[in-house]
Amino acid sequence: MEQVFCIARKELEKVFYSPLPNGALPGPPLPVVLGLQHYFIDRPIAEADPSYKQIIPYQLFCCQDRFFVYQRGGKVGEQRLSWRCSLGIGGHLNRGDSDNGRMGAGDYEAGLLREREEELHCQGEMTTRFIGWINDDSDPVGQVHLGAVHICQLTDETQVSLRTGGEDIYFLGWLTFDEILAKGDAFETWSRLALELACPGKISRE
Repeated sequence: MEQVFCIARKELEKVFYSPLPNGALPGPPLPVVLGLQHYFIDRPIAEADPSYKQIIPYQLFCCQDRFFVYQRGGKVGEQRLSWRCSLGIGGHLNRGDSDNGRMGAGDYEAGLLREREEELHCQGEMTTRFIGWINDDSDPVGQVHLGAVHICQLTDETQVSLRTGGEDIYFLGWLTFDEILAKGDAFETWSRLALELACPGKISRE
C-alpha cells in the first residue's frame, strides 16, 4: 500500500503559528518544514485524518508572464477536483522518495522532479524556485493537504507539454494573470492561492 509523506498538524503549528493559518503563506522556509518530525502513513488513513497534513509539491510553469493551465477530467484520481482548472502540477511524496524513511532536501527535490516527469514532457533548462505554502482547511481535501508551491521559469512555451495516456487532464493554454483571474471559480482553490504567491500584491483581498 502506498505510504505518503505527512507531518502532524501540531508540529506544523510550531513554525506556522497555531491554529494553522489558511491562505497563501510566504513562510516558513522549506528546509524548516522538512526538518520537522515526519511520517509515512498509509494513504487511505492519511486522507481521512486532518491531524496530519500530506505535504504536496505544487509546481507552476511560467513563460513570459503566462502560466501553463490545464483542466482535470471526470476520471482523475482525486474525484473532488473533477472538471476544475488548475495551474499546478502536484502529487504526493511517498516512502520510495525518501532515504529509508527520512525526507531530506535532496530526497524532496527528487520527488518533486518525479512528479513533474509523471505528468509532463519537459525539455531544456528551467529555473525552479520555492515561493511559499498554500493551506485551505475549508473543505475535506484541503484539511489533509499542505501545498509547497514552486514556480518554474521557462524561456519557451514548447519546453513543457502534458503526457498522453496519463491522468485524465487536458491542456487549456498559456494564460496571463488577468485571464486566469477572469475565470475565477473555474479554478481550484489551490491554484488561486498559488497565483497570489506567484504575483504578490496583484490580488486584492477586499
